[in-house]
Amino acid sequence: MSKETILQSIRANKPAGIGCPFPRNVGTATTVENVVETFVGNTKAAGGEVVEWKDGISKDYPNALDFTDEEVRKMFSASTPMATLDKIECAVFEGAFGVAENGAIWIEDKDLPHRIIPFITQRLILKLNASNIVPTMQEAYSRIRLNDTGFGVFISGPSKTADIEQSLVYGAHGAVKVTVLLIQ
Repeated sequence: MSKETILQSIRANKPAGIGCPFPRNVGTATTVENVVETFVGNTKAAGGEVVEWKDGISKDYPNALDFTDEEVRKMFSASTPMATLDKIECAVFEGAFGVAENGAIWIEDKDLPHRIIPFITQRLILKLNASNIVPTMQEAYSRIRLNDTGFGVFISGPSKTADIEQSLVYGAHGAVKVTVLLIQ
């Protein structure tokens, strides 16, 4: 059998494509309302929660360390010992922008006094202005300026992993709970 005969046989017997096994809202976020709605839906699908923020952090989350406060950031510099950082149970950070298509939030180095904190805290709270939500990752990447910040990370929902038996576990490698405080 010739190479061309084999290729023709493969082309003629190509199986039908299969669709994405889970619903996606990619590309449907065209208006500001759709962007926010899509972001909220995808954040929840990733295991996070979204709360419309109206009150102060200390009132709603009394045990949270609010790293959006300059005084708190000064207390936890890059030289803070791991034994001290390990005791942080709840941390609040400001997100630079969010991505509707996957519910991810970009956090930059300038907002992180110590890069490990979002990954070792049990509860992570991310403030995000709704006007800073972009529809797609392509638009998100166009906003990133690592030459200006040096480090950044996308966070989408709590840490999770599934073993071979498909048991989903939250908090395996990071925060057990992620809350987005959406500022309208």
